[in-house]
Amino acid sequence: MRCLLWVCCLGLAASAVLAQEHAEKCEPIAKEAWRPQAELERMLVNKGWKIARVKITNGCYEVYARDAKNAKKEVFFHPKTFAVVTAPQ
Repeated sequence: MRCLLWVCCLGLAASAVLAQEHAEKCEPIAKEAWRPQAELERMLVNKGWKIARVKITNGCYEVYARDAKNAKKEVFFHPKTFAVVTAPQ
């Protein structure tokens, strides 16, 4: 029982370390000004990407996909311009 408790504590500590916040951030703009997510997905599919998931993180569209060369991608896009957003250096 004691060993199981110890393993659970280590698992929680490890997951806390792995849960990092993304440094990529978009400036806050009104939701009405955002271009539709479907438009971004269409643009990427036309470039040969296979979309796995799109979510909103730090005011950006965060896309998990594979590109035309089947490489894994996690890319942030500005919601109004669809420009790629990178982390500040």
